[in-house]
Amino acid sequence: MVVSRSFSKFFNFHEPHAYKPTGEEYAFSIEEKVDGSIINLFWYREAWMMISRSSFDSPHAIAARKILDEQYPGILGKLEKDKSYVFELIDPSQPIKVIYKKKCLDLLSIISKDGQEPPHNFDWSIFPFPRPRVHSVSSINPKELSKLNTENEEGFVIKFWKTVDDRRPQRIKVKFESYLKSSESLTKSVSNPPISASPTTPPSNARILELYTDLRLRIHHFKSTVISAQVEAQKREHLRSLERIADDYGGEIWLDKIEKVWDRIGALFSLQEVEWEETTKALEREGYRPGPQNASSQAVKGRFERRIRRNDIDNASRGALLAWFMGESPKKLVALVVAGVEIPQDLRTTGII
Repeated sequence: MVVSRSFSKFFNFHEPHAYKPTGEEYAFSIEEKVDGSIINLFWYREAWMMISRSSFDSPHAIAARKILDEQYPGILGKLEKDKSYVFELIDPSQPIKVIYKKKCLDLLSIISKDGQEPPHNFDWSIFPFPRPRVHSVSSINPKELSKLNTENEEGFVIKFWKTVDDRRPQRIKVKFESYLKSSESLTKSVSNPPISASPTTPPSNARILELYTDLRLRIHHFKSTVISAQVEAQKREHLRSLERIADDYGGEIWLDKIEKVWDRIGALFSLQEVEWEETTKALEREGYRPGPQNASSQAVKGRFERRIRRNDIDNASRGALLAWFMGESPKKLVALVVAGVEIPQDLRTTGII
């Protein structure tokens, strides 16, 4: 069952998989490419849901919902429940490259469950949301458009409608050359930039695992929302650092593969940490309270050791659980839990992606 739709994947104009305009299209539109985060709004199980590319509870999804509730009270009652509303979140507190002055949600499109979108002459003014700027030109030359290098902008999205009744427009991206070259200067402008691979070095699965593990070991707690936000920021910075070389390795498809490796590693770590949280809470309910005082009593320690040797406790977790019960530091506990994550061999391969 389809509950939400976003755009089909589309590419930079010079990439092999990009749509190639014929010149015979019925209509086209050149819109500002907003440098933000895609957010989907859709109706599911009797409620309006907002999701970013990564999750329902990502910092971007939370920020988007706050804007919707504060700036557009009552708007949800006017939307169609059988459609997905695709937005671009602009949030100066979570910048990508282009610097914006205020938070907003730009409405990019409305997509039916069968993938249809509004016609080329749709009246967007019926909605209160801002829209990307539209540029009026008589003809299209994507290569020339990429050289415009407008300051503090990413580029354009060009939409093509093949016929007057076309409801599935084709899209291509035209990113300014100056935007693609700005990764290094952006990284230098961040006061505490996350670890990332060199912008000129394609990563391997093992390298991404190293980046993820290094970051996780520097977060000395198990607060899932905070961890998710920091991992998302690290992943985005890594992907941005690779944009300059992406065209040599497959463009957007290659970047998508790298993002999937990040997400797969994140899922493995998250599952381990959810199990850790559930196990420690269950042990506390049974009366096992952690603390350094437990280390001084062999009887207390022995009773706990016998408890965690039962079949309901995974063998790989027992060392970390004993350290928890003895009141070890959060830093030590994180290191032990991370060490217990089972990593498939293919995520340890060193060949470049």
